[in-house]
Amino acid sequence: MGSEGTQFILYLFSCLPLFYLAWNNRNYQLDDALIYLRYIRNFFNGSGLVYNPGDYFNGLTSPLYSYLVILAGLIIDNLQFANILLATICHASGLIIFSKVFFAERSLIARCLFIILAGTFPYFFLVYGMETPLFILMTGLCLYCYQIKKYFWLGIFSGLLILTRVEGGFLVAALLGGYLIKNRTLPSYRYFIIPLALITGNLIFNKLYYGAYLPATGSAKVWQGQSGLWGDGWLFLHVDYLFGWVFNSNYFYGLTLATLVLAGFASSIKKPANREIHLITATFLIGYSCFFIFLNIPNYHWYYAPYFIFAIVYCTQGILLIADILGTIFDSPLKWVGHISALLLAATLIYWAISIASITRGSFTPYKNIGIWLNQNTQENAKIALVEIGTVGWYSDRPIIDILGLVNPLNARFIGERKLEEWLNHYSPDYILIHDPPWPHEVGAEKALAMGRFKLDIRFDFQGYKLLSQVSSEVRQP
Repeated sequence: MGSEGTQFILYLFSCLPLFYLAWNNRNYQLDDALIYLRYIRNFFNGSGLVYNPGDYFNGLTSPLYSYLVILAGLIIDNLQFANILLATICHASGLIIFSKVFFAERSLIARCLFIILAGTFPYFFLVYGMETPLFILMTGLCLYCYQIKKYFWLGIFSGLLILTRVEGGFLVAALLGGYLIKNRTLPSYRYFIIPLALITGNLIFNKLYYGAYLPATGSAKVWQGQSGLWGDGWLFLHVDYLFGWVFNSNYFYGLTLATLVLAGFASSIKKPANREIHLITATFLIGYSCFFIFLNIPNYHWYYAPYFIFAIVYCTQGILLIADILGTIFDSPLKWVGHISALLLAATLIYWAISIASITRGSFTPYKNIGIWLNQNTQENAKIALVEIGTVGWYSDRPIIDILGLVNPLNARFIGERKLEEWLNHYSPDYILIHDPPWPHEVGAEKALAMGRFKLDIRFDFQGYKLLSQVSSEVRQP
Protein backbone atom coordinates (compact mmCIF):
# COMPACT_ATOMS: atom_id res chain seq x y z
CA MET A 1 0.00 0.00 0.00
CA GLY A 2 1.32 3.45 -0.95
CA SER A 3 2.04 6.28 1.46
CA GLU A 4 -1.25 8.01 0.63
CA GLY A 5 -3.17 4.88 1.54
CA THR A 6 -1.25 4.54 4.80
CA GLN A 7 -1.97 8.16 5.65
CA PHE A 8 -5.66 7.70 4.97
CA ILE A 9 -5.88 4.63 7.20
CA LEU A 10 -4.04 6.38 10.04
CA TYR A 11 -6.20 9.49 9.69
CA LEU A 12 -9.32 7.32 9.75
CA PHE A 13 -8.05 5.46 12.80
CA SER A 14 -7.32 8.79 14.53
CA CYS A 15 -10.91 9.89 13.88
CA LEU A 16 -12.39 6.83 15.62
CA PRO A 17 -12.70 8.60 19.01
CA LEU A 18 -14.44 11.48 17.23
CA PHE A 19 -16.85 9.07 15.53
CA TYR A 20 -17.60 7.35 18.85
CA LEU A 21 -18.31 10.65 20.63
CA ALA A 22 -20.44 11.88 17.72
CA TRP A 23 -22.47 8.68 17.86
CA ASN A 24 -22.80 9.06 21.62
CA ASN A 25 -24.20 12.56 21.01
CA ARG A 26 -26.31 11.61 17.98
CA ASN A 27 -29.51 12.74 19.73
CA TYR A 28 -28.08 16.10 20.77
CA GLN A 29 -30.44 18.93 19.86
CA LEU A 30 -29.06 22.44 20.20
CA ASP A 31 -31.92 24.93 20.38
CA ASP A 32 -30.70 27.13 17.51
CA ALA A 33 -29.88 24.08 15.37
CA LEU A 34 -33.56 23.16 15.42
CA ILE A 35 -34.33 26.54 13.85
CA TYR A 36 -32.34 25.37 10.81
CA LEU A 37 -34.13 22.04 10.80
CA ARG A 38 -37.57 23.62 10.96
CA TYR A 39 -36.77 25.71 7.88
CA ILE A 40 -35.68 22.57 6.09
CA ARG A 41 -38.60 20.46 7.30
CA ASN A 42 -40.96 23.09 5.92
CA PHE A 43 -39.01 23.04 2.66
CA PHE A 44 -39.49 19.28 2.32
CA ASN A 45 -43.15 19.61 3.32
CA GLY A 46 -43.73 21.98 0.40
CA SER A 47 -44.12 25.14 2.49
CA GLY A 48 -40.89 26.69 1.23
CA LEU A 49 -37.58 27.46 2.92
CA VAL A 50 -39.29 29.37 5.74
CA TYR A 51 -39.67 29.08 9.48
CA ASN A 52 -43.40 29.86 9.52
CA PRO A 53 -45.31 28.73 6.42
CA GLY A 54 -46.37 31.73 4.37
CA ASP A 55 -43.89 34.08 6.07
CA TYR A 56 -40.87 34.60 3.81
CA PHE A 57 -38.42 35.94 6.37
CA ASN A 58 -34.75 34.96 6.20
CA GLY A 59 -33.39 33.88 9.55
CA LEU A 60 -30.79 31.46 8.18
CA THR A 61 -27.35 32.41 9.47
CA SER A 62 -25.46 30.13 7.09
CA PRO A 63 -26.81 29.68 3.56
CA LEU A 64 -24.18 27.11 2.57
CA TYR A 65 -24.87 24.95 5.62
CA SER A 66 -28.61 25.19 4.95
CA TYR A 67 -28.14 23.91 1.40
CA LEU A 68 -25.91 21.06 2.58
CA VAL A 69 -28.48 19.98 5.19
CA ILE A 70 -31.12 19.99 2.44
CA LEU A 71 -28.82 17.79 0.35
CA ALA A 72 -28.25 15.45 3.30
CA GLY A 73 -32.01 15.38 3.90
CA LEU A 74 -32.56 14.17 0.35
CA ILE A 75 -30.39 11.16 1.16
CA ILE A 76 -31.43 10.50 4.77
CA ASP A 77 -35.08 10.84 5.83
CA ASN A 78 -34.28 11.62 9.47
CA LEU A 79 -33.27 15.30 9.41
CA GLN A 80 -31.85 15.21 12.92
CA PHE A 81 -29.59 12.27 12.10
CA ALA A 82 -28.63 13.84 8.75
CA ASN A 83 -27.66 17.03 10.57
CA ILE A 84 -25.44 15.25 13.10
CA LEU A 85 -23.86 13.09 10.38
CA LEU A 86 -23.05 16.18 8.32
CA ALA A 87 -21.47 17.81 11.37
CA THR A 88 -19.39 14.68 12.01
CA ILE A 89 -18.09 14.53 8.43
CA CYS A 90 -17.21 18.24 8.42
CA HIS A 91 -15.57 17.97 11.85
CA ALA A 92 -13.37 15.01 10.91
CA SER A 93 -12.47 16.44 7.50
CA GLY A 94 -11.63 19.81 9.02
CA LEU A 95 -9.24 18.23 11.53
CA ILE A 96 -7.41 16.30 8.80
CA ILE A 97 -6.97 19.50 6.78
CA PHE A 98 -5.77 21.43 9.85
CA SER A 99 -3.23 18.69 10.56
CA LYS A 100 -1.83 19.14 7.05
CA VAL A 101 -1.62 22.92 7.43
CA PHE A 102 -0.01 23.20 10.85
CA PHE A 103 1.97 19.97 11.11
CA ALA A 104 3.27 19.58 7.55
CA GLU A 105 6.88 19.50 8.77
CA ARG A 106 6.05 17.05 11.54
CA SER A 107 5.64 13.29 11.39
CA LEU A 108 2.39 11.57 10.54
CA ILE A 109 2.15 10.53 14.20
CA ALA A 110 2.16 14.19 15.23
CA ARG A 111 -0.71 14.92 12.83
CA CYS A 112 -2.67 11.99 14.19
CA LEU A 113 -2.05 13.23 17.73
CA PHE A 114 -3.61 16.57 16.82
CA ILE A 115 -6.62 14.85 15.24
CA ILE A 116 -7.21 12.78 18.39
CA LEU A 117 -6.80 15.78 20.70
CA ALA A 118 -9.16 17.95 18.64
CA GLY A 119 -11.50 15.05 17.92
CA THR A 120 -12.12 14.44 21.62
CA PHE A 121 -12.24 18.06 22.77
CA PRO A 122 -15.66 18.55 24.43
CA TYR A 123 -16.45 21.98 22.96
CA PHE A 124 -16.96 20.78 19.40
CA PHE A 125 -19.74 18.38 20.37
CA LEU A 126 -21.62 21.27 21.97
CA VAL A 127 -22.00 22.97 18.59
CA TYR A 128 -23.12 20.00 16.49
CA GLY A 129 -26.17 20.92 14.44
CA MET A 130 -24.91 24.43 13.78
CA GLU A 131 -22.69 25.47 10.87
CA THR A 132 -19.61 25.48 13.12
CA PRO A 133 -17.95 22.23 11.89
CA LEU A 134 -18.42 23.42 8.29
CA PHE A 135 -16.87 26.77 9.22
CA ILE A 136 -13.85 24.95 10.66
CA LEU A 137 -13.54 22.83 7.52
CA MET A 138 -13.71 25.84 5.17
CA THR A 139 -11.22 27.73 7.34
CA GLY A 140 -8.79 24.84 7.08
CA LEU A 141 -9.28 24.51 3.33
CA CYS A 142 -8.57 28.21 2.80
CA LEU A 143 -5.38 28.03 4.85
CA TYR A 144 -4.29 24.83 3.10
CA CYS A 145 -4.83 26.23 -0.41
CA TYR A 146 -2.93 29.38 0.54
CA GLN A 147 -0.08 27.32 1.95
CA ILE A 148 0.31 25.18 -1.19
CA LYS A 149 -0.35 28.18 -3.48
CA LYS A 150 -3.49 26.83 -5.09
CA TYR A 151 -5.03 30.28 -5.45
CA PHE A 152 -7.82 29.29 -7.82
CA TRP A 153 -9.18 26.87 -5.22
CA LEU A 154 -8.46 29.37 -2.48
CA GLY A 155 -10.83 31.75 -4.23
CA ILE A 156 -13.58 29.13 -4.38
CA PHE A 157 -13.19 28.09 -0.75
CA SER A 158 -13.04 31.75 0.32
CA GLY A 159 -16.44 32.29 -1.26
CA LEU A 160 -17.80 29.18 0.40
CA LEU A 161 -16.32 30.28 3.74
CA ILE A 162 -18.18 33.59 3.55
CA LEU A 163 -21.37 31.74 2.61
CA THR A 164 -20.85 29.58 5.70
CA ARG A 165 -20.45 32.57 8.01
CA VAL A 166 -19.89 36.14 6.91
CA GLU A 167 -17.21 36.56 9.60
CA GLY A 168 -15.05 34.30 7.45
CA GLY A 169 -14.35 37.47 5.50
CA PHE A 170 -11.78 38.36 8.16
CA LEU A 171 -9.75 35.28 7.25
CA VAL A 172 -10.09 36.09 3.55
CA ALA A 173 -8.82 39.61 4.26
CA ALA A 174 -5.88 38.25 6.27
CA LEU A 175 -4.97 35.85 3.45
CA LEU A 176 -5.24 38.62 0.88
CA GLY A 177 -3.00 40.79 3.06
CA GLY A 178 -0.46 37.97 3.30
CA TYR A 179 -0.50 37.55 -0.47
CA LEU A 180 0.02 41.28 -1.03
CA ILE A 181 2.95 41.44 1.39
CA LYS A 182 4.59 38.36 -0.13
CA ASN A 183 3.99 39.11 -3.82
CA ARG A 184 3.69 42.93 -3.88
CA THR A 185 0.68 42.64 -6.17
CA LEU A 186 -2.97 41.60 -6.16
CA PRO A 187 -3.94 38.07 -7.18
CA SER A 188 -5.18 37.59 -10.73
CA TYR A 189 -8.75 38.78 -11.29
CA ARG A 190 -9.61 35.25 -12.45
CA TYR A 191 -9.39 34.00 -8.88
CA PHE A 192 -12.20 36.36 -7.86
CA ILE A 193 -14.75 35.42 -10.53
CA ILE A 194 -16.18 32.21 -9.04
CA PRO A 195 -16.31 33.36 -5.37
CA LEU A 196 -17.96 36.64 -6.36
CA ALA A 197 -20.42 34.71 -8.53
CA LEU A 198 -21.26 32.39 -5.62
CA ILE A 199 -21.83 35.25 -3.19
CA THR A 200 -23.73 37.36 -5.73
CA GLY A 201 -25.92 34.41 -6.67
CA ASN A 202 -26.87 33.88 -3.03
CA LEU A 203 -27.64 37.59 -2.56
CA ILE A 204 -29.88 37.59 -5.63
CA PHE A 205 -31.66 34.47 -4.39
CA ASN A 206 -32.23 36.12 -1.00
CA LYS A 207 -33.66 39.24 -2.62
CA LEU A 208 -35.97 37.33 -4.95
CA TYR A 209 -37.08 34.76 -2.37
CA TYR A 210 -37.14 36.71 0.89
CA GLY A 211 -37.26 40.31 -0.31
CA ALA A 212 -33.93 41.31 1.24
CA TYR A 213 -30.32 40.69 0.22
CA LEU A 214 -29.05 39.75 3.68
CA PRO A 215 -30.42 37.48 6.43
CA ALA A 216 -32.02 39.35 9.29
CA THR A 217 -30.10 37.41 11.91
CA GLY A 218 -27.02 39.63 11.69
CA SER A 219 -28.82 42.85 12.53
CA ALA A 220 -30.94 40.98 15.08
CA LYS A 221 -27.84 39.91 17.04
CA VAL A 222 -26.55 43.50 16.97
CA TRP A 223 -29.87 44.79 18.31
CA GLN A 224 -29.77 42.13 21.02
CA GLY A 225 -26.37 43.35 22.13
CA GLN A 226 -27.47 46.98 22.07
CA SER A 227 -30.42 46.20 24.33
CA GLY A 228 -28.18 45.50 27.33
CA LEU A 229 -30.47 42.62 28.31
CA TRP A 230 -27.67 40.11 27.81
CA GLY A 231 -25.40 42.15 30.07
CA ASP A 232 -23.43 45.37 29.93
CA GLY A 233 -20.07 45.99 28.33
CA TRP A 234 -18.34 43.80 25.80
CA LEU A 235 -20.56 40.74 25.90
CA PHE A 236 -18.25 38.63 23.77
CA LEU A 237 -15.64 38.65 26.53
CA HIS A 238 -18.07 37.18 29.06
CA VAL A 239 -16.91 33.59 28.63
CA ASP A 240 -16.83 32.34 32.20
CA TYR A 241 -19.76 29.99 31.52
CA LEU A 242 -17.63 28.10 28.99
CA PHE A 243 -15.30 26.91 31.75
CA GLY A 244 -18.07 24.76 33.19
CA TRP A 245 -19.47 23.70 29.83
CA VAL A 246 -16.21 22.80 28.12
CA PHE A 247 -13.86 21.87 30.97
CA ASN A 248 -16.47 20.69 33.49
CA SER A 249 -14.82 23.16 35.90
CA ASN A 250 -11.63 21.06 35.88
CA TYR A 251 -8.94 23.63 36.71
CA PHE A 252 -6.07 21.22 36.00
CA TYR A 253 -7.46 20.54 32.53
CA GLY A 254 -7.98 24.24 31.76
CA LEU A 255 -4.62 25.41 33.11
CA THR A 256 -2.69 22.59 31.45
CA LEU A 257 -4.29 23.37 28.10
CA ALA A 258 -3.68 27.12 28.46
CA THR A 259 -0.01 26.58 29.35
CA LEU A 260 0.55 24.29 26.40
CA VAL A 261 -1.22 26.74 24.05
CA LEU A 262 1.07 29.60 25.08
CA ALA A 263 4.19 27.45 24.80
CA GLY A 264 3.10 26.06 21.45
CA PHE A 265 2.29 29.45 19.94
CA ALA A 266 5.57 30.95 21.17
CA SER A 267 7.59 28.12 19.66
CA SER A 268 5.64 28.13 16.38
CA ILE A 269 5.98 31.86 15.75
CA LYS A 270 9.77 31.61 16.16
CA LYS A 271 10.18 29.27 13.19
CA PRO A 272 10.75 31.34 10.02
CA ALA A 273 9.41 28.64 7.69
CA ASN A 274 5.94 28.64 9.27
CA ARG A 275 5.75 32.16 10.67
CA GLU A 276 3.54 33.49 7.89
CA ILE A 277 0.62 31.11 8.46
CA HIS A 278 0.69 31.80 12.20
CA LEU A 279 0.69 35.57 11.65
CA ILE A 280 -2.26 35.20 9.27
CA THR A 281 -4.04 33.15 11.93
CA ALA A 282 -3.39 35.82 14.58
CA THR A 283 -4.56 38.59 12.22
CA PHE A 284 -7.76 36.68 11.50
CA LEU A 285 -8.50 36.12 15.18
CA ILE A 286 -7.90 39.79 16.00
CA GLY A 287 -10.27 40.97 13.26
CA TYR A 288 -12.82 38.30 14.20
CA SER A 289 -12.66 39.35 17.86
CA CYS A 290 -13.06 43.05 17.08
CA PHE A 291 -16.17 42.31 15.02
CA PHE A 292 -17.95 40.66 17.93
CA ILE A 293 -16.55 42.85 20.69
CA PHE A 294 -17.19 46.29 19.24
CA LEU A 295 -20.63 45.40 17.87
CA ASN A 296 -21.40 44.02 21.34
CA ILE A 297 -22.86 40.82 19.90
CA PRO A 298 -24.15 38.35 22.54
CA ASN A 299 -21.79 35.56 23.53
CA TYR A 300 -23.42 32.53 21.94
CA HIS A 301 -21.07 29.62 22.50
CA TRP A 302 -20.72 28.53 18.85
CA TYR A 303 -19.02 31.85 18.00
CA TYR A 304 -15.88 30.74 19.85
CA ALA A 305 -15.00 27.85 17.53
CA PRO A 306 -12.00 29.56 15.86
CA TYR A 307 -10.35 30.14 19.24
CA PHE A 308 -10.78 26.54 20.31
CA ILE A 309 -9.61 24.93 17.07
CA PHE A 310 -6.46 27.06 17.01
CA ALA A 311 -5.99 26.46 20.74
CA ILE A 312 -5.82 22.72 20.09
CA VAL A 313 -3.35 23.37 17.25
CA TYR A 314 -0.99 25.21 19.60
CA CYS A 315 -1.67 22.81 22.47
CA THR A 316 -0.42 20.01 20.21
CA GLN A 317 2.58 22.14 19.26
CA GLY A 318 3.25 22.60 22.97
CA ILE A 319 3.22 18.86 23.57
CA LEU A 320 5.58 18.33 20.63
CA LEU A 321 7.86 21.04 22.03
CA ILE A 322 8.04 19.19 25.34
CA ALA A 323 8.84 15.98 23.47
CA ASP A 324 11.65 17.76 21.59
CA ILE A 325 13.11 19.31 24.74
CA LEU A 326 12.98 16.08 26.74
CA GLY A 327 14.34 14.18 23.74
CA THR A 328 17.35 16.51 23.78
CA ILE A 329 17.84 16.14 27.53
CA PHE A 330 17.59 12.35 27.44
CA ASP A 331 20.11 11.42 24.78
CA SER A 332 20.18 7.94 23.28
CA PRO A 333 19.51 5.34 24.49
CA LEU A 334 17.10 7.20 26.88
CA LYS A 335 15.56 9.47 24.25
CA TRP A 336 12.36 7.43 24.41
CA VAL A 337 11.81 8.69 27.97
CA GLY A 338 11.10 12.19 26.65
CA HIS A 339 8.70 10.94 24.02
CA ILE A 340 6.83 8.72 26.48
CA SER A 341 6.51 11.64 28.93
CA ALA A 342 4.96 13.83 26.22
CA LEU A 343 2.62 11.03 25.18
CA LEU A 344 1.49 10.57 28.80
CA LEU A 345 0.70 14.27 28.97
CA ALA A 346 -1.33 13.97 25.74
CA ALA A 347 -3.07 10.87 27.08
CA THR A 348 -4.08 12.78 30.22
CA LEU A 349 -5.63 15.57 28.14
CA ILE A 350 -7.46 13.02 25.99
CA TYR A 351 -8.74 11.22 29.09
CA TRP A 352 -10.10 14.45 30.57
CA ALA A 353 -11.67 15.38 27.24
CA ILE A 354 -13.37 12.04 26.64
CA SER A 355 -14.72 11.91 30.19
CA ILE A 356 -16.51 15.23 29.54
CA ALA A 357 -17.45 14.71 25.89
CA SER A 358 -18.87 11.25 26.64
CA ILE A 359 -21.76 12.78 28.56
CA THR A 360 -24.85 11.80 26.57
CA ARG A 361 -26.81 14.84 25.49
CA GLY A 362 -30.24 15.04 23.91
CA SER A 363 -32.60 17.96 23.76
CA PHE A 364 -33.29 20.45 26.54
CA THR A 365 -35.99 18.34 28.22
CA PRO A 366 -38.34 21.09 29.50
CA TYR A 367 -38.51 22.74 26.08
CA LYS A 368 -39.02 19.42 24.32
CA ASN A 369 -41.85 18.42 26.64
CA ILE A 370 -43.40 21.87 26.43
CA GLY A 371 -43.31 21.69 22.64
CA ILE A 372 -45.00 18.28 22.66
CA TRP A 373 -47.63 19.57 25.11
CA LEU A 374 -48.39 22.57 22.88
CA ASN A 375 -48.70 20.28 19.87
CA GLN A 376 -51.21 18.13 21.71
CA ASN A 377 -53.17 20.86 23.52
CA THR A 378 -53.44 23.80 21.12
CA GLN A 379 -55.12 24.30 17.77
CA GLU A 380 -53.02 23.69 14.70
CA ASN A 381 -53.04 27.36 13.71
CA ALA A 382 -52.46 28.71 17.25
CA LYS A 383 -49.70 31.35 17.28
CA ILE A 384 -47.23 30.99 20.12
CA ALA A 385 -44.78 33.70 21.21
CA LEU A 386 -41.59 33.01 23.18
CA VAL A 387 -37.91 33.95 23.42
CA GLU A 388 -36.16 30.61 22.72
CA ILE A 389 -37.88 29.19 19.70
CA GLY A 390 -35.77 26.27 18.48
CA THR A 391 -36.83 23.22 20.50
CA VAL A 392 -40.36 24.41 21.30
CA GLY A 393 -40.91 25.43 17.69
CA TRP A 394 -39.66 22.09 16.38
CA TYR A 395 -41.80 19.91 18.63
CA SER A 396 -44.91 22.09 18.76
CA ASP A 397 -45.05 22.57 14.97
CA ARG A 398 -47.09 25.73 15.55
CA PRO A 399 -46.77 29.23 14.05
CA ILE A 400 -44.12 30.92 16.17
CA ILE A 401 -43.63 34.58 17.09
CA ASP A 402 -40.02 35.10 18.12
CA ILE A 403 -39.94 37.85 20.74
CA LEU A 404 -36.20 38.30 20.02
CA GLY A 405 -36.77 38.75 16.29
CA LEU A 406 -34.61 36.02 14.74
CA VAL A 407 -37.45 34.78 12.54
CA ASN A 408 -39.87 37.69 12.72
CA PRO A 409 -39.36 41.29 11.54
CA LEU A 410 -39.34 44.32 13.87
CA ASN A 411 -38.99 42.48 17.18
CA ALA A 412 -35.18 42.57 17.33
CA ARG A 413 -35.20 46.33 16.84
CA PHE A 414 -37.83 46.72 19.56
CA ILE A 415 -35.62 44.69 21.92
CA GLY A 416 -32.58 46.80 21.00
CA GLU A 417 -34.49 50.01 21.71
CA ARG A 418 -35.79 48.45 24.94
CA LYS A 419 -39.38 48.84 23.80
CA LEU A 420 -40.17 45.54 25.42
CA GLU A 421 -43.94 45.81 24.98
CA GLU A 422 -44.02 47.18 21.44
CA TRP A 423 -43.97 43.79 19.73
CA LEU A 424 -47.47 43.09 21.10
CA ASN A 425 -48.75 46.07 19.12
CA HIS A 426 -47.65 44.37 15.90
CA TYR A 427 -48.27 40.69 16.65
CA SER A 428 -51.26 39.00 18.17
CA PRO A 429 -50.24 35.65 19.67
CA ASP A 430 -52.77 33.16 20.95
CA TYR A 431 -50.30 32.03 23.60
CA ILE A 432 -47.14 33.41 25.17
CA LEU A 433 -44.65 31.12 26.87
CA ILE A 434 -42.60 32.87 29.57
CA HIS A 435 -40.28 31.85 32.37
CA ASP A 436 -41.29 31.97 36.02
CA PRO A 437 -39.93 34.34 37.23
CA PRO A 438 -39.97 36.12 33.85
CA TRP A 439 -36.81 37.00 31.97
CA PRO A 440 -36.19 40.71 31.26
CA HIS A 441 -37.12 40.12 27.60
CA GLU A 442 -40.57 38.93 28.71
CA VAL A 443 -41.76 41.93 30.73
CA GLY A 444 -44.08 42.96 27.89
CA ALA A 445 -45.97 39.71 28.31
CA GLU A 446 -46.17 40.20 32.08
CA LYS A 447 -47.70 43.66 31.58
CA ALA A 448 -50.17 42.26 29.06
CA LEU A 449 -51.17 39.69 31.70
CA ALA A 450 -51.62 42.42 34.32
CA MET A 451 -53.76 44.46 31.91
CA GLY A 452 -56.08 41.51 31.32
CA ARG A 453 -55.12 40.94 27.70
CA PHE A 454 -53.91 37.47 28.63
CA LYS A 455 -54.63 34.98 31.38
CA LEU A 456 -52.78 32.04 32.85
CA ASP A 457 -53.56 28.74 31.16
CA ILE A 458 -54.39 26.53 34.14
CA ARG A 459 -53.89 23.36 32.07
CA PHE A 460 -50.18 24.13 31.69
CA ASP A 461 -48.10 22.64 34.51
CA PHE A 462 -44.36 22.98 33.92
CA GLN A 463 -42.29 24.18 36.85
CA GLY A 464 -40.34 27.34 36.00
CA TYR A 465 -42.63 28.32 33.12
CA LYS A 466 -46.02 29.93 32.56
CA LEU A 467 -48.28 29.83 29.55
CA LEU A 468 -50.44 32.87 28.90
CA SER A 469 -53.49 32.54 26.67
CA GLN A 470 -55.15 35.44 24.93
CA VAL A 471 -58.38 36.80 26.35
CA SER A 472 -60.88 37.69 23.62
CA SER A 473 -61.82 41.36 23.28
CA GLU A 474 -65.47 40.50 24.04
CA VAL A 475 -64.50 39.07 27.40
CA ARG A 476 -62.29 42.05 28.26
CA GLN A 477 -64.99 44.67 27.57
CA PRO A 478 -66.45 46.21 30.74
